[in-house]
Amino acid sequence: MKESFLSSVYLIIRNENNEILLQRRIGDDKSYPNFLALPAGHIHKGENSYEALIRETKEELDIDIKIEDIIDTFVVQRRSKPHGQYYDIFFELSDFTGTVKINEKEYCSELIWCDIDNLPSDMIKYERDAIKLNKQGIKFSCIDVLKEE
Repeated sequence: MKESFLSSVYLIIRNENNEILLQRRIGDDKSYPNFLALPAGHIHKGENSYEALIRETKEELDIDIKIEDIIDTFVVQRRSKPHGQYYDIFFELSDFTGTVKINEKEYCSELIWCDIDNLPSDMIKYERDAIKLNKQGIKFSCIDVLKEE
């Protein structure tokens, strides 16, 4: 049987203090409410991953980015009991234009900067794991998510 999968893009913005931007999520039981997470979103039908990254960044943070400012990329195949199978593409950017703000108040209650070497325990675990693996030089990994944690 063929299995379908979804794809999402994730944005890593790091400041001069080696901190990354995280969002406090709002939502239903299937969307990790109250967890901290990277800005992210689905790739829509007909979009490529760069187009989705640009769109999601504008929608969520009201900032503009350029593909030339991507300094790192890594991919996670995520098998998730609650959500199905995903290919998650993580992009780290060196620059952006505008002022970061919460642009979708129905999905995000706060923005915080967190040390990338000491990520908070209330961050979505598979995102924490993906960042840790990337820091070890692993650019493609497979992560199983059995429940929200």
